[in-house]
Amino acid sequence: MMKLVAIVGGIGSGKSVVSSVLRIIGYNVYDCDSRARSLMNSSAAIQHDLVAAFGPDVITGDGTVDAPRLSSLVFADKSLLLTLNSIVHPRVKDDLLQWASGCGSDVAFFETAILRESGFSAVCDAVWCVAAPDEVRVRRVMARNGVSEAAVRARILAQNNDYSDLHDCSFICNDGVAALLPQIHDLLHNLV
Repeated sequence: MMKLVAIVGGIGSGKSVVSSVLRIIGYNVYDCDSRARSLMNSSAAIQHDLVAAFGPDVITGDGTVDAPRLSSLVFADKSLLLTLNSIVHPRVKDDLLQWASGCGSDVAFFETAILRESGFSAVCDAVWCVAAPDEVRVRRVMARNGVSEAAVRARILAQNNDYSDLHDCSFICNDGVAALLPQIHDLLHNLV
């Protein structure tokens, strides 16, 4: 039976770094954010539902989603964000499960920033939470995205990143001091 492991953590924690390490050592990792964007731009059914919910202006002339326009709508109105999530998350979850069934391995991983909100917690066998002190996360995001400290701190406060209550949750310290590879190796060993 294949195990599906979620890689979670707040902005700037280093989820993508852990995912990259796993890929390098030969594991399959599904990136929920990039797949969601890809599905939104390629699925006629998703685009149909987006137009029905948000109007035709959310699709550009070249047939892709106008992400800045859609973002401005949903982040100004929580009910619209819930509508967007109800359109996209079930399809990403279906895509994830289809992907996982085709991996042909005993363990596969998926990276997500919104484990609970997406409903993906129902399909994972274990959770790896990547954690780093807020100061480290703020510096990383400021350097990566070129945004202000206040903007990063607001985003950190808006995220729900407490996964300690989840069954089978393990933590990875990515503070820039503790070595990642030994932690990942230990968690992999515990999966089998």
